[in-house]
Amino acid sequence: MLREGYELAAPALLDHCAPRMPYFAVPRYVEFLRELPTNESGKIQKFKLRERGVTAATWDREVAGYQLKR
Repeated sequence: MLREGYELAAPALLDHCAPRMPYFAVPRYVEFLRELPTNESGKIQKFKLRERGVTAATWDREVAGYQLKR
């Protein structure tokens, strides 16, 4: 999720992640949401994100041709 008034492109996010994470941990799919699904106590409901899966709004680094350096 991005803060109000901020913008970020998926390649810029991966440019930030790649040198800080192992190659296999850099996400293939990126989707920016206005808010995350949470329960009453504020915990993120990851199972709901998994159920959504890859949508038309999801950016795929392989389809986009983004290359990671090992």
